[in-house]
Amino acid sequence: MKNKKRNLWIIISVLVVFFAASAILGYYFYFFFYLKPSFEKGQFNKIIQSTGGEIKPGNEITYTIDYKNTGNLTVFEFLIKTEIPDNTEFVSTDIAADFNKSDNTLLFRIGDLEKNEGGRVSFSVNVKTPLDNGTVIKSNEVVYEYTVRGEKNFYRIEKILENTVVSSPDFSEFIISAVDLNGKRLSTGDDVAFKITLKNTGDMNAENVKVINKIPEKLILYTDSINPEAEVDSSQQQITWNIAEFPVNKIKTFTFKAKAGSDFENLEKFKNTAQVQYEGQVKNEISVEREVYGFPDFSQSTNTVADVNGESVWAGDVLKYTFVIKNSGLRPGENFSLYCPIPKGTSFLSGSENPHEGAEYDSENNVLVWKIEDLEVGEEKTFTFESKISSSLIKGAKIASAFYIEGDGQFFELELASISVRSYVFTTVVCMGDSQILVSNWPAVLDYLLESTYPRAEFTVIGSGVAQQMAYQGVRRFDSTVAGYGPQVVVFGYGTNDIGNPGGTAELWNGINDLINKAKGIGATPIVHSIGWIDTVKHESKKGIFSYNNALRDVCAANGVPYVDIYGPMSDDPGKYVGPDGMHWTADGGSLVAYLVFNTIVNYLDQEGSRK
Repeated sequence: MKNKKRNLWIIISVLVVFFAASAILGYYFYFFFYLKPSFEKGQFNKIIQSTGGEIKPGNEITYTIDYKNTGNLTVFEFLIKTEIPDNTEFVSTDIAADFNKSDNTLLFRIGDLEKNEGGRVSFSVNVKTPLDNGTVIKSNEVVYEYTVRGEKNFYRIEKILENTVVSSPDFSEFIISAVDLNGKRLSTGDDVAFKITLKNTGDMNAENVKVINKIPEKLILYTDSINPEAEVDSSQQQITWNIAEFPVNKIKTFTFKAKAGSDFENLEKFKNTAQVQYEGQVKNEISVEREVYGFPDFSQSTNTVADVNGESVWAGDVLKYTFVIKNSGLRPGENFSLYCPIPKGTSFLSGSENPHEGAEYDSENNVLVWKIEDLEVGEEKTFTFESKISSSLIKGAKIASAFYIEGDGQFFELELASISVRSYVFTTVVCMGDSQILVSNWPAVLDYLLESTYPRAEFTVIGSGVAQQMAYQGVRRFDSTVAGYGPQVVVFGYGTNDIGNPGGTAELWNGINDLINKAKGIGATPIVHSIGWIDTVKHESKKGIFSYNNALRDVCAANGVPYVDIYGPMSDDPGKYVGPDGMHWTADGGSLVAYLVFNTIVNYLDQEGSRK
């Protein structure tokens, strides 16, 4: 009985241990094998692309990454990492992501991902340009990073997607031009400048490109004009430029010059052809066609203009236009005309045209026309006429011409002949002082003297006198009453009221010194005249006149400005120059002062009245 009980307990104990172990094993299997995330199912975790196979530089590729946790456990801090393909540039992502430019890596931060939860992210790139044909664009490995039970885990999508670049150079922008260097119309003997431009507008850099130009037979090539250097096959009339490297968007320019030979017939055409060759094939061909004229040629005709006086050109002067019409063409010129629109700012002088035969002036259109019946090859004829410049152009102008020859199938504009009309000189003189200016009005006489001496100048002489004013008081008003005129010359006449002033000669010296400096400060030339004759019997307080004039002379010497003595000349006939009050000047006295000042001012003007 006891043995049976013992065996029973043993069986029970074994069963307990068995069931406990089974429970632990089941728990372990549940938590460590069954309860875990999974990204193994390829249909849910994969990378695809928007385009496959062939692709061109500059095209956009969008890569889409599908992800899904097909397991039974939530993952934390789920990240998707990849690197954009080589030879591409990052464009954008459909959701926020981190892009590292230094290593071209892309990071999507998804966050926590529960079981059976998934989603999709995408990013776009541009294929770089240029790229060689056949370059393979490959996607990179996609890595999932996530945390489970406090540990980092990784899953990799190793599938690589590929695209093959299809690219080539493009030489469709191929241009050629031909320009006559001797005029508007191409004639035999003229030089022609050819210019060829070629641009690689494709998406691939090119190597070993050839540009070949076939020159027409009757053109004579200037071999030293070829640029850049090239191979010349004289027997084939052919130029070949070899281009070792031709990058995308690069423009190549090729130039050369040739002469139209004398064996061209009138109106005969030539055709110049150029082609671009690449990899042994002609990729583009262009040509330019021009017509060679055998008409009379007036391109060596001349047109000149000159002032009839042979000096400077001023308003009111007469201009003479001279035309030498020469036929340097292949045949005589017949029934053509020389048209001379009278230049703006001038008026035609009737009867000045030479020769008179065949000349006709159209007053309505202000045009002088010569009808020319014939002009032999190599012959030249001279035509002249005169026109007068408007007197209103005192501020100067440029007289331009627009003469031309028309007829016999020709239209030729003569070379422009222009001439500049000098501006009159505009000079402002301010005479600043006391009541002597008001009483005698001597500045008006000075204005007359200047205007009559310099007919090409316009002088404005302004009298600025204030009764009983002394020099130091003039300093105070200089800026407000003188400087505003912008004078080129300022004449100072002070001292009459300064004599007998308690400040003495020093105050006069200082006042004039300040006025001189103010005049220089505005760029004007200062001139100082002395005190005039005064009857000291009637005006005993003015007996010191000589010391005051000496002070004026000294301050002028110290500043290097001209001093005009009016006292001496005025004292020769004071009864004529000074009024009954023994101090103020008569009209004759004012004229005397004006002449004396004028004789000094002219030393500071050139022959036309402009300040030196």
